[in-house]
Amino acid sequence: MSTATKWTDPFEDMSDEEFDDHVDALFAERPRTVAVSLRVPSDLLERLKRQAKRAGVPYQTLMKSVLESAVARLERREPSRERPAHRG
Repeated sequence: MSTATKWTDPFEDMSDEEFDDHVDALFAERPRTVAVSLRVPSDLLERLKRQAKRAGVPYQTLMKSVLESAVARLERREPSRERPAHRG
């Protein structure tokens, strides 16, 4: 027995122009990124890819989200320490 709900398009009521404006705004807000090279155990990468597939997102997007959450959690643990300014 499935408990899945039917997907509805959140942009269905938008005109093409409204949708284009929305997409432009999203890309304008994206933070600048840099390419990095990271060695990880192959089994960890496979696990990450499985989780990304389950979530329906690209694995690198999931990896960035996991890193962001972990770093934010670490930062919350040490509120008395001054954080260095972000250089970007």
